[in-house]
Amino acid sequence: MNYNINEHAKAFLEEHLPQALEAESSYAALKMLYELIDEKGFDAPKYEKLNAFGLEADEVYDEIYELNM
Repeated sequence: MNYNINEHAKAFLEEHLPQALEAESSYAALKMLYELIDEKGFDAPKYEKLNAFGLEADEVYDEIYELNM
């Protein structure tokens, strides 16, 4: 892992997106996380609002972004 991360984000990624922990950069990890949010993070049927998973993933996204940008 070549980017900064806090314990909350690390635990989330270990459970849901372990390949992001091996990413070359924060940008690469954020891109993977964005794709995961897009895939699993929205409520049906209209897919306009984040579900509980999406809200937590979005929080992790923000944490990683803030620690690295």
